[in-house]
Amino acid sequence: MKERMEVKGVWRLVHKDAQGKVVSDEEVENLVTNQGFNYIFDSALHDTTSVATWYFAPYITAFTAAVGSTYASPGGTESTNYTESTRQEWGEGASSGQSITNASAATITADSGGMSILGIGVVGAPTAGTSSTKGDTGTSGGILLAEVAAVKTLAESETLDITYTLSKA
Repeated sequence: MKERMEVKGVWRLVHKDAQGKVVSDEEVENLVTNQGFNYIFDSALHDTTSVATWYFAPYITAFTAAVGSTYASPGGTESTNYTESTRQEWGEGASSGQSITNASAATITADSGGMSILGIGVVGAPTAGTSSTKGDTGTSGGILLAEVAAVKTLAESETLDITYTLSKA
């Protein structure tokens, strides 16, 4: 008997204007990177140190999400033009029903001049480092779990609420 394990990631992206009115609300499927799969297998089955906190990294350059992307070489250049001082936490809860997600959305608020988001990654590191620092790609042991191509243009003070769910397909 043969069994396959398929994993899928789904992003919910809610764009709101400066007054909090929903501009768009969409769900987009993504890929899990090879680095992400290796991390999942190593941390679950090989006693590798786990990542305590995962973060969202919004990309501002055009790219195609690729399984070969890594923390050191992600699919795009990360934006630092948002008001939050650090990357926003994924804030995932315990898995349930073969799925894991953040219970409440992480919010990115566009800084002066606005921003065009062309993709998003989920990043973290099992060792103390700077994986919460916007734009960091140099943290030792950094992991790029997943990334998605999604175009969102935010004017100053507009927000993007991000929810990410990883589950058995």
